[in-house]
Amino acid sequence: MSNSIAFDSTLNPLEEARLLKKYQDFARQIAKKVHFSLNEVEALIIMYYKIQKNGDYDPEGITKEEFRDVLHKALDMTDDRIMNIVVTALDTKARDYIGRETWINALSLLLRGTLEEKLQFCFSVYDYRGAGVLGKEAIFNILKYSLLSSAGESDAEESVRDLVDVILKKLDVDRDGKISFNDYKTAVLKDPGWLEFLGPCLPDRSAISTFLNTMTRQLKRTF
Repeated sequence: MSNSIAFDSTLNPLEEARLLKKYQDFARQIAKKVHFSLNEVEALIIMYYKIQKNGDYDPEGITKEEFRDVLHKALDMTDDRIMNIVVTALDTKARDYIGRETWINALSLLLRGTLEEKLQFCFSVYDYRGAGVLGKEAIFNILKYSLLSSAGESDAEESVRDLVDVILKKLDVDRDGKISFNDYKTAVLKDPGWLEFLGPCLPDRSAISTFLNTMTRQLKRTF
C-alpha cells in the first residue's frame, strides 16, 4: 500500500454514486452516533472503499493489517510495541476484518473523541487483559519494552520497576497497589499529561489536522 493509503485515488462518478446509494441508510444511522456530519461519514465510506479496492478486495471489509497501515501512515501512530493492543481495543467487534462501522467509530474517537471517550479508550489499551485495574505487573509489562537499557536487561528491569513505583505513588489514590479507572481519571483531570502515560494511544494534533484535511478534499470532490 502506498504512503497515500489510496485516499487520493479517484472513483468513477457512477461507482461513487452507487456506493453512497448502497450505504445511505447505514450512513444516516451512524452519523447520529459519531462526531461526524452525514457528508463526512459518506466521505469516510468512500475512503474505506478505496482501501478495499487498493488491496485484495474482500467484501467482508479491510484487514486489520490494512487498518493498522492507515493508523501508521495517515495518523502517524508508529509505536509498534503498543499498536497491536490499540487495534484490538478499537476493534470492539473482535472480528478478522475491520468493518465500516468499526472504521467510522474508531476514527470518530481518534479524531474528535471527547475527553471521557479518550480516557475510557486509553485505559482499555493499558488494561489489555481486561482486569479492570492496572497492577504492578501490568504496568511493568507495558513499560519494559520501551525502556530496555543498553547496559543490560537486568539494569533495565530495575529501572522500569523503579518507574512503576513512582507511577503508583502518583496515581494510586487509595494506596491499594493498583490503578483503577477512577484513579487514572482523577490524575488526568488534574494533569492531562497522564492521559497516555504508558505509551501513545492517540494521534497528535498535527496528524489529526492532516487527516481531516484529506477528508475535506474528499468532501470537495464528492459534494
